[in-house]
Amino acid sequence: MGIDPATVNAIPEPPALWHQPLALALARVSAAHPRAIVLDFPLPDRSFDAIHAGLDRALFTGLASAVEGGPFVATLTIDARTRAAKRIHTPFLALLGESRLGIGLLARDDDHVTRRFSLAIPTEDGAFPTLEGRLCRTLKQQCTDGLIDYSLGAPLAHVSLKSVLENQDPAVAERWFRGRIVLIGETQPYSDRLPVPLNLAGWETVERESPAIVVHAQALRTALARSAPADASNATLLLLITVAALVVLVKDWRISAAWGVLATATLFAGTVFALRSGLFIGPSPVAFAIWTAVAWRCVAAWHSSRSVASAASNFTHPG
Repeated sequence: MGIDPATVNAIPEPPALWHQPLALALARVSAAHPRAIVLDFPLPDRSFDAIHAGLDRALFTGLASAVEGGPFVATLTIDARTRAAKRIHTPFLALLGESRLGIGLLARDDDHVTRRFSLAIPTEDGAFPTLEGRLCRTLKQQCTDGLIDYSLGAPLAHVSLKSVLENQDPAVAERWFRGRIVLIGETQPYSDRLPVPLNLAGWETVERESPAIVVHAQALRTALARSAPADASNATLLLLITVAALVVLVKDWRISAAWGVLATATLFAGTVFALRSGLFIGPSPVAFAIWTAVAWRCVAAWHSSRSVASAASNFTHPG
């Protein structure tokens, strides 16, 4: 369920005061008998009853409906500045308890693209489950973490929060949500988005950028299906790099360069085959080793040819 621009325009209050709309949406979704609900939206850190009486009670009632309706997990937001968990207003925290909270962070690789997920994040007290890890525990599923399988499943469906608030027909709500894992979060075009290899938001045409809630959904798919590809061990990478570096033993630089091209093509074909078999091999270190070895062989051949030419120029024929 997406908090999209239409939703923002339809609700007169700012998001921090969405207690009543959010409570109504949670009640309607839970009444439709979903498999589980995930709320990736910051919960208030204090009371707002001084602004409008009854706001706290309204949201508490909506959260209670979701908790009583079945498996429910809410996000635990991490402050980027302090790296500590943001506070949740005490009555809401007491209702949810630790068992219904999951850290809403997603990892990024060195190029800032999100390709992997974790079931738990290390903390000073050990580890705390992520949204994916908490839902796996709640559903009592044996999950695995690692790389997100972006080839798993069809593009994800989207129902606007605005549509849920306007719909009063329980049959329509059941058609939308019954038996499904429902994730509630932002789907706006310019906020809370992540670079991804493939955008599985079926309602968008953007290819390399996705709402964070969609990435969470695909990570959950991968975790529950236990289809996360495993990373190759360091020993495997070291073996491949050693084999690749053997190009230095080739004396002719032309053969060395040809071997480098063939080895690189074989490497990329092999990594694709390995990935389809459930093993991820990062090709960059191996490709770097191949072409470093090729470059070294070419430079060595160039120096050797210069040495021969220099020796020939210094040789004097008898006149």
